[in-house]
Amino acid sequence: MKPFCILIGVLALSVSASADAIERPAAPLRETVPGLRIETQAYPDQAATEWQLRLRAPEAGESPLYENLKSADFEVAFPPDAKVRLHWNKGSHSEPGDFEPKTNPLVVGEVFSLESFGGRSSDGVMPYFNLAGEGGGLIVAVGWTGDWKATFELQANGKVRVIAGLKRTRFRLAPDEEVRLPSILALNYSGDWIDGQNKFRRLMLAHHTPKNHPPMTLMPVEAGVHGIFPFNETSEDKLVKLASDVAALKLPLDCYHLDAGWNEGGFPKGQGNPQADPIRFPNGLAPVGAAVRKTGMRFLAWFEPERAMRGTWLEREHPDWLLKPTGTPDRLRYQERDGFYLLDLGNPKARQWAIDSISEEITRSGLSFYRQDFNLYPSYFWHADEKPDEVGLREIRHINGLYAFLDELARRHPELILDNCAAGGRRLDFEMMRRCIILWRSDSTWGDKTFPQNVQAMTHGLSHWLPLHGLGAAATDELALRSGMGACGGFSINYRNPKAVAALRTHLDSYLKVRPLYTGDYFPLTPHSRDTTSWIAWQFHRADLNEGIVQAFRRPDAASDTLTVKLRGLVPQQSYEIENLDGGKEVRTGAELMRGHAITLSEKPAAAVLVLKAIQ
Repeated sequence: MKPFCILIGVLALSVSASADAIERPAAPLRETVPGLRIETQAYPDQAATEWQLRLRAPEAGESPLYENLKSADFEVAFPPDAKVRLHWNKGSHSEPGDFEPKTNPLVVGEVFSLESFGGRSSDGVMPYFNLAGEGGGLIVAVGWTGDWKATFELQANGKVRVIAGLKRTRFRLAPDEEVRLPSILALNYSGDWIDGQNKFRRLMLAHHTPKNHPPMTLMPVEAGVHGIFPFNETSEDKLVKLASDVAALKLPLDCYHLDAGWNEGGFPKGQGNPQADPIRFPNGLAPVGAAVRKTGMRFLAWFEPERAMRGTWLEREHPDWLLKPTGTPDRLRYQERDGFYLLDLGNPKARQWAIDSISEEITRSGLSFYRQDFNLYPSYFWHADEKPDEVGLREIRHINGLYAFLDELARRHPELILDNCAAGGRRLDFEMMRRCIILWRSDSTWGDKTFPQNVQAMTHGLSHWLPLHGLGAAATDELALRSGMGACGGFSINYRNPKAVAALRTHLDSYLKVRPLYTGDYFPLTPHSRDTTSWIAWQFHRADLNEGIVQAFRRPDAASDTLTVKLRGLVPQQSYEIENLDGGKEVRTGAELMRGHAITLSEKPAAAVLVLKAIQ
């Protein structure tokens, strides 16, 4: 492939498909947008560059009117006759098809447009895109935890114009006010499109993942309490006793997970009551945290600070901190009808209260993990009664406030691990991923009628972009346990059922040995599918260890009992031992495995797990 050049309205990049070199000339928009400052960061090992835009209004006088601002407007020059395809993924929307990979050929003169839904960055569409040509391409990602829009247009000369940034802007800032706008991440790659995906996964792991713990410590193996206790039926006595009972089992679990429902009023009607339920938790969460620490496990607790409900403490005491929704579509009208409010993190007083109150709870309860959920569609709150010269400003201030909130928690609690839930995987942009992990990637999980096909397909899809995710299981049959394997796992089972505990113990014995392999390169071995008549399979490979794992699932109506897969990323002349976790080992060369390897499952549905190790 010939070298191609990217000319960016914010930042100019010259990138060669054959050399990992990036040049960063001056940014021309600085001269045309008053108060614009651009901060850039190069990642030479991945031939990538990131840039962040910041606006500052003059100290005195009226702010300029900022209108139709974009964080990227550039052209990617492919050969004129090249076939260019855009690879992207659906986001989370609490649907069985969450994270489904999509591919669209770009057509000359037609604008292909993608955007988030409702104010959360990965709701509906993931903010990551791979422009793939023949022999190389460019990955572009949008770092913004609110609403964004991106368009791609192939032109007759082979160039693809890319525009990305905020959906709506027409605002003036307050005197001397500074805000940040969406960040952009661009990565050049050689090879086929999956090579680009793996280069991007390595970039995310190296530079857009929290750095206060190594990956396998960031990502826990959890004992979830809600396999026994419903959300609103937890109590101090129950949780202290259960922590002791789980510890006595001596399972290799390193985290004790308390989710929603512990605050006064329970879930969801009690959101906006920040204190623990005084009857069920007369001493708050502190005794639970102390009991968990005594077992040697880490304590994870759930919070939802950005939402308040009608009649709660926040609405009574600080209505001036809250935003109401308007103009919701019929299927989201419950936000207005049921009394949803958004805590405005763009309000300095509201944000400071949230920081201080939650920081105190983190210290008091001895939390190792802080989970932040977000179960509303904020765009309908941000846009309510907007003034003509404040379009988009509430959103910008809120997202700036969100970053300030999370960054201050991290500063005050250096060992704390932030977990980003957002109604299951709806805030997965790279700005959140550099601050948080994700332990709950979708609300479509074990209870969906399509289970386990849905969660298998989500691993297949989401792994194209993010290396650190997983699920775990709420049941202990082999199919459920293997369907939830990944870099983390939460097990919401009945820990007082000896049969369930024995099955989980057997699973953990094999799972923990292969868990680090999920940080390696990812190769889909079959098309993405939720079809009950198909197989689905994938491979993760750690080139640094020369080890890997293959998972294959025969769905309940799949006619064939054998699937032949062509493995990737292996050394052709290297010999590999292939261990089937259900028994049996064989040795084959990398070249043989890349030509094809047969996996047979006589029963259906069923799951196979193969572990590959290079023979020294």
